[in-house]
Amino acid sequence: LPYLVGPERIIAKLKELNETGRLVGVDDFKNLTDRSTGLRIQILVRKGHNPQAVLGELYRLTPLEETFGINNVVLVDGVPHTLGFGDLCRHYVDHRLEVLVRRTRHRLKRAEDRLHIIEGLLTALDAIDEVVAIIRGSEDTAAARKALMKRFSLSQVQTDHILDMPLKRLTALEKLRIEEERDEQSATIADLQKLLKSKDRQRTTVLQELGEAVDRFGRPRRTEIVHPDDLPVFEATEVADDVVDEACVVTLSTSGQIGRLRIDGARRATPGRHDVLVASLVTRTAERITAVTSDGRALQVLAAELGEATGRTRGGGAAQVFGTNRGESIHTVVAGGDEHLVLVTAEGVVKRLSLDEVRETKPGRTLMSLKSNDRVAAAFCTPADVDVVIIASDGQVLRTPANGISIQGRGAGGVTGMKLRPGSTVIGAGPVLGDDLLFTIGDDCSAKATAISDFESKGRGGIGIRVGKAADGSALVLARIGQPLSLLAVMAADDNPKKTDPSPVPLLLEPTRRDLSSSTTERQVLDLGPARW
Repeated sequence: LPYLVGPERIIAKLKELNETGRLVGVDDFKNLTDRSTGLRIQILVRKGHNPQAVLGELYRLTPLEETFGINNVVLVDGVPHTLGFGDLCRHYVDHRLEVLVRRTRHRLKRAEDRLHIIEGLLTALDAIDEVVAIIRGSEDTAAARKALMKRFSLSQVQTDHILDMPLKRLTALEKLRIEEERDEQSATIADLQKLLKSKDRQRTTVLQELGEAVDRFGRPRRTEIVHPDDLPVFEATEVADDVVDEACVVTLSTSGQIGRLRIDGARRATPGRHDVLVASLVTRTAERITAVTSDGRALQVLAAELGEATGRTRGGGAAQVFGTNRGESIHTVVAGGDEHLVLVTAEGVVKRLSLDEVRETKPGRTLMSLKSNDRVAAAFCTPADVDVVIIASDGQVLRTPANGISIQGRGAGGVTGMKLRPGSTVIGAGPVLGDDLLFTIGDDCSAKATAISDFESKGRGGIGIRVGKAADGSALVLARIGQPLSLLAVMAADDNPKKTDPSPVPLLLEPTRRDLSSSTTERQVLDLGPARW
């Protein structure tokens, strides 16, 4: 099982899928894990279903296959950096090379010090009679040391070892051993000096030491490192024969619910918390629906697999349906068509893709190469002949033609869309369709509606113009583009600003000029979006 995934979590997900009717082809499942048999989950495949197809569906819908992030923030020369796997290995090798050099210098210093002492001892042994006479004729140790240093040009360290030398070392055999040690130390010093001068030999030594560590402490790998393009992808299975291929509307709400309803389905008179939408599209039950996430990933399910948004239910949680990662949010859902998908990141980078490119992207793969610490802040579909508007948290707004954003493949990292001031981020973006208004919400309960026509269309890469006057220290937290009659606001509860009022209300704002101040709402607006009906 994947890292941090236990059998209990797999069984819980299987029960959830079984209750929602999304687990096709499975009759029963049991957790048979115990101490004697080890890890074991038994899944019985229904008669008439392909076991390999069911297995692929289990990998796609359950935590049998999972993605988790690793925060590789390390100190490089005292400065924190986020490193990839290759850079992490390179810096580790550089560290081992530095350790090798420092260790070699230390060993070289010890060998040179020892050779220095040995040379002094050999000097004394070659003139042992004179050395003994000097020592016997001296008044004390200090006088003997001074006399020996002057007579034989010895250092204090050498002289101290001569004075401390026991009489047994005066034998011919001991002198022979000292000479052998001198030769060994000389060879060691020469070898260590060559190692310090040769970069190739240093790298070979590090490689050898790493190999020895693997032989001593290594265990067989339980994982395999592969390129993302080589990973197996378990795609959704085909729609069962008994599923009717019919037109439907797929909706994604601001509360994170995704559902499917018939074109002519019943409508609720009073909208609820899950009836404020982020996106909606008309498609067919046999079509694949692609969710675009804040990590820039494309996740797919069949429309037929979505729960129906009828009665009191509004489908199911989009995070569970698509299988998002922790902290990953869904910005929009798309299907086929002639429009283009535009991605805007928090740092102002934009990218445009064809919907064919999005539809052909394998589930779980990225649509955009994001820089470190960046994320997708907005995603939407738009025709090529309209403008798009990008809104920053400091109140700057940039309007630019969509066709000025070049169409790129999914592996590209996008182009500069809007230059941001220090400390500001993109909080929203969207297409300009007709006489739309720009609605902006501040963190101080401020709200403002501004006609899009107040913003002149300019080329991408600019800083934009200010939407209105703001109080010191305040920032925009929400921005939406749309028509006022169909827009609903999700408000904070009266008794607790941290809770959400379950009843959304129309946001009644008169449009004002872009350079005027914002009005104030009684409660903080938490979200904006068109009504489901």
